[in-house]
Amino acid sequence: MRILIASHDTIPGYSGGWSTPLDLLQDEHEVAYVVKRGLSGSYTLENVPVFGVLKPLRFSKDWFSLNRIRLALASLPFRHAIARAFQAHNADFVLCLNISSARECFSLDLPYALRFHGNPSPTAPGELRKLLDRALFITLGPSVEIPGYDFETINHSVNLDRFEFIEHDRAERVLLLSTLNPLRRPELFIEGVMKSKLSGTIVGDGILRSKVERLCSRTGGKVTYHQPILRLDLPEFLKQFQIGVACFKKVPFIYQMRVNEYMASGIFPLVTPWTHLATEAPEFSRSFETAEDLAQQIDWLAEKWDCTLENRIGARKFVLDNYHVNRPKERMREILAEVFGQA
Repeated sequence: MRILIASHDTIPGYSGGWSTPLDLLQDEHEVAYVVKRGLSGSYTLENVPVFGVLKPLRFSKDWFSLNRIRLALASLPFRHAIARAFQAHNADFVLCLNISSARECFSLDLPYALRFHGNPSPTAPGELRKLLDRALFITLGPSVEIPGYDFETINHSVNLDRFEFIEHDRAERVLLLSTLNPLRRPELFIEGVMKSKLSGTIVGDGILRSKVERLCSRTGGKVTYHQPILRLDLPEFLKQFQIGVACFKKVPFIYQMRVNEYMASGIFPLVTPWTHLATEAPEFSRSFETAEDLAQQIDWLAEKWDCTLENRIGARKFVLDNYHVNRPKERMREILAEVFGQA
């Protein structure tokens, strides 16, 4: 099939909204993206056609007095990009990763499905019902909830076969691979590494990027910032690290896909207690809540590294058995066959 994936927030090449749908669909379908972030215009990345917003509209603060009109006008460039991409790709349907994309497809009267990568943005109940009812099918990622609805959950997974298990003689480098926003608490990583005996690297992008770069520049090289790594380059990059950290603000439960990539690479994961790994297979990780906790765990691993090999081998087997993309891919084949009469 010819599938157009639409997303407001996905950064082509880097985001989970890029990696997981491509690993899910690209081998068996003709896939293209239309995105609000990233470069403008049309281009190709990793052999995937990408359609960006041509001319984003900007408004002065004076427009807030006419907020509904302002929001309607602001949505036009993305709506036009979706219409242009749908026609250029000759798409069978649009796979929307968020409510904003579905709203534009609804306005354009295009066939669409919803695969939620995060909880939907605040939407009036009536409008939400209308957008959900029109969708060809709906799936949720782990940690996603839509109160009042019970949709199927399909894990956000990647092809973990890309990641090679690497054994190191000792633990020397710590990694945080993350979106840089307040929920994911990159400052906690910096503070924890600074209190430890090892050095660390933050890889990512987001609204806190400038702050993170500034904080890293003040650590004397103990914590460094690295720009985002392309999906297909990530496995090779991970070979430098022995310990991988996943931070998140306290919540009942959060699924963090990067932890799976750590484990597949032989990297020992340090996670917050509410991360999926800590609740599903706590024997394969160690937990922390504060910077002091994180520093203690880092130093413990550095001292006991020789004792972690069996655990890390078991962690790789666990993640391949439970979070490889093959299982979600098979379920997606079934869904497409149910909806379209073909896989």
